Amino acid sequence: MKVETTYPPFPRQKLHRIRLIRFLKWPFLFAAYICPLMNLFTGGKAWSVIVLWSLWMLWSIGIAPSLVEYNLISQFIKLITQSSILLILIDVFLSPGFAIEVVPIVCFGGLTIAGVFFFTNIERQQQNMMPMLMLCGVSLLCSIIGLIIWGRQENAWALLVMGAFASALIVACFIKLGASFIRNMKKYFAAK
Repeated sequence: MKVETTYPPFPRQKLHRIRLIRFLKWPFLFAAYICPLMNLFTGGKAWSVIVLWSLWMLWSIGIAPSLVEYNLISQFIKLITQSSILLILIDVFLSPGFAIEVVPIVCFGGLTIAGVFFFTNIERQQQNMMPMLMLCGVSLLCSIIGLIIWGRQENAWALLVMGAFASALIVACFIKLGASFIRNMKKYFAAK
């Protein structure tokens, strides 16, 4: 008895991608291993933390992105989130004092572009609502915490603008989607 394979042939583009990931994995692992060692031997500030996070960003966004929620809004929000973390790491480990103003501006820009992507094609992007709402929620929470801690500083205006815009996006989603917004939220948080 002869068994026939009924699966479709593997696309050539996916084979090239798999080969590229296998090839680039070793230089990335080598760089991730050698950078902290070089930082320990040379001393000074912890620049290797920034290099490691940058390598992770390049790997997870450019070379081997997760395909679970591979859509424009999710990938863009992932880029904004990881860029904000990179800016905070640079602020903490290399050059302190700028993240309180720069990170909210980056998040505001990310919220603006994600909102444009969402509201220009709302019927199709309705299933991608959760990543945008999570970014809005995290931005609003960070804005509140930042205003409590640094509210008296002159550069706290960026935190206020980011929080206000995140709140406005959440309210706009609720107004535009109405009952569908509540139904989608029940789906996301349903316990089985």
